[in-house]
Amino acid sequence: MFKQFSKLFKLSREEWPLLVKGLIFLAISSAALLFYPSTIKNIIDQALTNKDQSQLNNLAIIVLGIFIVQSISSALRYYYFTLAGERTVKRLRASLFGQILDQEMPFFDQQKTGELIGRLSSDTAVIQNALSVNISMLVRSLVQAFGALVMLFVTSSKLAAFILILIPPMAFIAARFGKKVKSISKKTQDRLAQSTSVAEEGISGIRTVKAFAQEIFEKSRYENKLEASFILSKSRIVEVAKFSNLVTLLGMTVVVFIIWYGGTLVLQGELTVGTLTSFILYVMTLSMSVGMLGSLWTDFMSALGASTRIFELLELPLSPIINKDGINRITDGNVEFKDVEFSYPGRPDIQVLKGVNFKINSNETVAIVGSSGGGKSTIAQLMMNFYELTAGEILIDNHTIKDYKTQSLRESIGLVSQEPILISESIYDNICYSNHLATEAQVQSAAKLSFAHDFIMNFPEGYNTLVGEKGIQLSGGQKQRIAIARAILKDPKLLILDEATSALDAESESIVQKALDNIMSNRSTVVIAHRLSTVKKADRILVLDQGSITQQGSHEELLQSENGFYKKLIEHQFEK
Repeated sequence: MFKQFSKLFKLSREEWPLLVKGLIFLAISSAALLFYPSTIKNIIDQALTNKDQSQLNNLAIIVLGIFIVQSISSALRYYYFTLAGERTVKRLRASLFGQILDQEMPFFDQQKTGELIGRLSSDTAVIQNALSVNISMLVRSLVQAFGALVMLFVTSSKLAAFILILIPPMAFIAARFGKKVKSISKKTQDRLAQSTSVAEEGISGIRTVKAFAQEIFEKSRYENKLEASFILSKSRIVEVAKFSNLVTLLGMTVVVFIIWYGGTLVLQGELTVGTLTSFILYVMTLSMSVGMLGSLWTDFMSALGASTRIFELLELPLSPIINKDGINRITDGNVEFKDVEFSYPGRPDIQVLKGVNFKINSNETVAIVGSSGGGKSTIAQLMMNFYELTAGEILIDNHTIKDYKTQSLRESIGLVSQEPILISESIYDNICYSNHLATEAQVQSAAKLSFAHDFIMNFPEGYNTLVGEKGIQLSGGQKQRIAIARAILKDPKLLILDEATSALDAESESIVQKALDNIMSNRSTVVIAHRLSTVKKADRILVLDQGSITQQGSHEELLQSENGFYKKLIEHQFEK
């Protein structure tokens, strides 16, 4: 637990200048709060006893001044502590998002998008509360509790000794309840992340939901996840209520005892009425501070529960795929697969590729065909070093793929997929996504080569037109041409076209194919497709059957093999 606390507070180490200012005003605020009971004692024991109006006026002004100082310093204390906390959580969210993006594909294959979003939103919100407002209140309550305890002994050691007897059992109770709350809070955040995942799936796939009229099912699925989270939240509330009730009862019992015992000492002449009054005020300060600490304790336990999963993500090691110090860029675009075997990490018992061997020469266009699920797209992903091979090696320009700097390797490869994902920004921003340093002239040139410029200029906002979430405001053909323009602007040495025209109608396909012809010149190209029109112009065709390359050659050569798998594909798929 203390290790978790240490991790949380280490997040704030860059905010020490703000925290120091907050501590200064905290000291002033606490000193003022601890000073006023002594002034009240003087009012009762001196000004009222002596019936001195002048002294009463002066002491009242002093008390008013104390409250003014305490109020201003308390506000400034809150400002600096809370600002430091907000900055810390902003940095935490940025670090967490960066850490998630730095993970490789095996990580995302096993994680739900909604759960990751839940970590970024709901989990960090719990920590945000702990590190902003709560940390300010925690430090204030600790200082005031300690100061009030010291002043109690200064005021009356006999009465103060009794309070010390209650501290150990209260600390034990707090620890016991805190452990329960932490455990329940972690489970609650996990359930909440699951409900976020369900909501994300329903909203992002709203067209499928509507098409199958499954609104009621999705509502029920989300409500079930919320109910599971609610049940755990209810358990946490019960534990917090028990703890608060016990602390309050003990606190009130102490107050009753002090009034009784202190009154006895007053009647016996051992205490003055003013001393007893100031002692009770210090007890009230201590009680409020301890009560606040109890409430904060449960909040911090909730934060620790939420932080467990966050720190698990933050402390994930980088994938062995990542290479930050290798070769910078692909120069020629020669590719060779040597005895490549591969199984996805999430399904290690299913072999997707079995001893795959082939070469792609510089500026050559090679098509890969085969049945759905046969491993064609897997080959494309392995070229981009998304996964670690089970066996064999991939060479690019006679260097193993592991020798390349991972980011530079991917910057040298262009990808146009069946369903290109666009960001929710302008058309200009989407084309620039592959090269943020490109000039406006370069962007427009890429758009013209992809046959996108004309339809872009037909929009009232032109290149500043917003495309909507995932490009929803554009047609399939328009999105595809934007994706091609993006790839052209990247100027890759190796181009991968993964079913780039399979989802388009005949007219859109014709336009997109012309755009693809522009980008395919003067670079090595891998075409993954089903359609005859897309693959027959390739320099060479690789036929992938059940994870192995069974045939390769030109379209005409492969058709001459009467019993070949390629000819069967032509008969059953391409000519339908």
